[in-house]
Amino acid sequence: MCLVTVYLADVAPLRPDLPWKPLTIPGSGPPVELVRLEIDPADGSSTSLVRFPPGWRRPGAGHYLCGEEFVVLEGRLTVSGVAYGPGERGWIRSAVTRIDSRSEAGALALAWFSGVPAWVDGDTGTPPEPSGGRTRLLTVPVPDAGLLLRSGSAGETRLYEQAPASFAAAARVLWPAGPGGPRWTALRPGEPVPSGRTGRAFVRIGHSHEREAVAGCPPEPIT
Repeated sequence: MCLVTVYLADVAPLRPDLPWKPLTIPGSGPPVELVRLEIDPADGSSTSLVRFPPGWRRPGAGHYLCGEEFVVLEGRLTVSGVAYGPGERGWIRSAVTRIDSRSEAGALALAWFSGVPAWVDGDTGTPPEPSGGRTRLLTVPVPDAGLLLRSGSAGETRLYEQAPASFAAAARVLWPAGPGGPRWTALRPGEPVPSGRTGRAFVRIGHSHEREAVAGCPPEPIT
């Protein structure tokens, strides 16, 4: 059974030859470009690279029916008055109202959705969170055991000063500012972290050992 479809298991997001596809995010314009890295057909959760063009805006209020965690790799992205720059991570819970999302000069972000990213227009009555869950990944103090950023039934995210040699569960590792630029890698349980990867590592870790990434599954359409 294909639990997780992995399209690109090791990616340098700044490479010019990635398979970008245009996508119009609901309520926004102009279209963004997207590279789907993986998707879980069981719950619709997914990880993607998203490139926002200069002048992109979603001026209205609305919310997603799932949570979103993202890291800005280039440029600047503003959501509900919170500006995220390179190396800054955001976490926005499901059903939290968003207003005035925009990127004046353009931005590149890695985004993970905890389910199908269905957008609903209008104010839910759950106000925008002033901090937006923003974390400055490159400067926040990190203890030896790593800094826990988020934990839930599907897994957790942590920030490490240096990634461990391997992880007991399936892991997704982002080096936001590695020596060769940002890098994202999907690892199976126990698979060693590739050599030469240095610098702070943002890691999403699955709780279940069975939720192992499987490559070569039938492609899912990008919607």
